[in-house]
Amino acid sequence: MSTKTTPRPVPGLGRGLFALTDIAVGENVLDIPIPFVAVLNTDRLEDTCSGCFGQRQLEDEKITLKACTGCQVVKYCDKTCQGKDWKFAHALECSIFRNLQPRVLPINARAMLRMVLRHGRGKYSSEELDQFLQLETHIKDVREKNAPQWERISLTSKAVKAYSGTDMSEEVISAFGAKLEINAFNLTNAIYDRIGAYCHPYAALINHSCAYNSIASFDGPTLVIKALRPIPKDSQIFISYIDATNPYPRRQSELQDRYFFTCRCPNCEKEATAPPPLSVAQEKAYNILSSISSIPPTEATHSLCSAITLLKTSGEPLTTQPSITLRDELISTLLLRGKFKSAFAHAAVRYRHTDPVVYPSATHPLRQVHAWTLAKLAIHLSTGIEPHGTNTTTSDGEGEEEIALEQFEVDFGLIVWSVLKGLVSVEETGATGPGFKRMVRKAFGEVHGEFLAGGLDPRGLGEKIKVEWGKVDRLVGAVVGK
Repeated sequence: MSTKTTPRPVPGLGRGLFALTDIAVGENVLDIPIPFVAVLNTDRLEDTCSGCFGQRQLEDEKITLKACTGCQVVKYCDKTCQGKDWKFAHALECSIFRNLQPRVLPINARAMLRMVLRHGRGKYSSEELDQFLQLETHIKDVREKNAPQWERISLTSKAVKAYSGTDMSEEVISAFGAKLEINAFNLTNAIYDRIGAYCHPYAALINHSCAYNSIASFDGPTLVIKALRPIPKDSQIFISYIDATNPYPRRQSELQDRYFFTCRCPNCEKEATAPPPLSVAQEKAYNILSSISSIPPTEATHSLCSAITLLKTSGEPLTTQPSITLRDELISTLLLRGKFKSAFAHAAVRYRHTDPVVYPSATHPLRQVHAWTLAKLAIHLSTGIEPHGTNTTTSDGEGEEEIALEQFEVDFGLIVWSVLKGLVSVEETGATGPGFKRMVRKAFGEVHGEFLAGGLDPRGLGEKIKVEWGKVDRLVGAVVGK
């Protein structure tokens, strides 16, 4: 583990991590190569390597995963990834998974099982085990305020004890489970897709603030905390446990429901004086978001578009919640359905209109990942779009209109180069993880090389690139004005 922090007491918050030195934007605050526990979401076991957590897959699309021959539950890129995970924990759980087939344990059960098995085999150092045991369980709060959560922890503890054959009591296993639920990070891949759960007791000491100064990213199993802005020596390190772009009442509700505390960060203190109630349009939009994962993609597209239109006609800004998340979900749904033209149009709205307001710093990882999405879509579209008339939409054959990019005559190749060049130019201070930066560098090198091979150097096409962005901005105006 590499860190520029040290734990110190924090009145009312237990402990926190503080900077041992001045930390510049983009610098690593904390780097932990080996997790205490990390497991994939159940729905990602099929498409993500359980050894590198998709790190190698994102950088090499030719990789084909192969299932563990013992249990057929987890999959790996190759024997290297398999051997690494076997040594870490899978050797202890493989036979249990095999005996449970065809049932696959849910994510919290697999995480608790790993912790119990590794603890029983002395796999944890005394230092990290002591750090974990010192973490809060909040069991009293869970029992009193979230009975279903406590029931889930209790039932999982019974199952883990039975499957593992451990001498550890159910009470202690439940404490492990409670610590995990309160202190776990969302495990993400290089492009910030949520793929699982992660926990390390030292990283768990980082407190929350909606005005956070650091952010977490992952490079496979390695957790990296990076500074989003300059952090002076002796300042506390903060990350956000939730989506800090949400309105004050929603943020406080989420923090109380899951973490059992009230945030009193500068943002919340400012907004707490007179928090505006959610409008009817906002309430409807949040209801749509809560149900979007349970409806078919085509229906989801219509619902998301309707919610965006409702908020717009109600006077809600496109740069506030829930409009921000609605467009994110719409882009994901359009990609899932193969509606790449419409996905590009909405990704362009996000890139040019929304993100500069929501994430003012060009080094914010979500802003950079959104730029990457736009570049990837432009790469796909650069293979050719057939000329079309002057209509801004076309029928897709399913009775649904798709945004017609043809009329804007965008040179997607130059847009790709421009976006990737922008990402490369802020790499040093960017808060994205190493895997993301490797992907961007590789893609930019390939795109730049193709231009040079064709006798063009985009570095001398500044005015032409401005013209192309003007076309994109007209597209954005057409989408936002609809």
